[in-house]
Amino acid sequence: MLKETILYQRMRAIANGPGDDFVWLKTFNYEFKKEIISLIQNDQLTDKGIDEAGQIIGYYSYVTELITRGQKQQGEPYNLNDTGAFYRSMIVNVFRDSFVIDADADKGQDNLFEKYGTGIIGLTDENLQKVALKIGEKYRFEMEQLLFGIG
Repeated sequence: MLKETILYQRMRAIANGPGDDFVWLKTFNYEFKKEIISLIQNDQLTDKGIDEAGQIIGYYSYVTELITRGQKQQGEPYNLNDTGAFYRSMIVNVFRDSFVIDADADKGQDNLFEKYGTGIIGLTDENLQKVALKIGEKYRFEMEQLLFGIG
């Protein structure tokens, strides 16, 4: 009789529920990965031209302004978005207890990581805090979904 109650079934779901690894991986759905990449591409690179340490990567020269016919102005911070290939290559790889942002930094004869450092695809402390808060919210939501069917 006890086995037929909803309370018993919920308690069994909690006792035999999904492992932390499963919930962690489920937290990083496609949309969330896009949000993380957007913080780097839009907030950090396009809007501010900064790396993960909050440092300006570099400034466009007058020659760049001439070559781009004014699309990139002398004195503006680099945004590293010339052809779009670098931005399109950015991905979030999720592991059992971490995530890593990666990209194809090869750009012709140059490698953007060698030239500017791997921090160009890292999150600033401010954006890392935003991501950490979102992970907490999403993790809790996913755990409730799996255990209680809430949502």
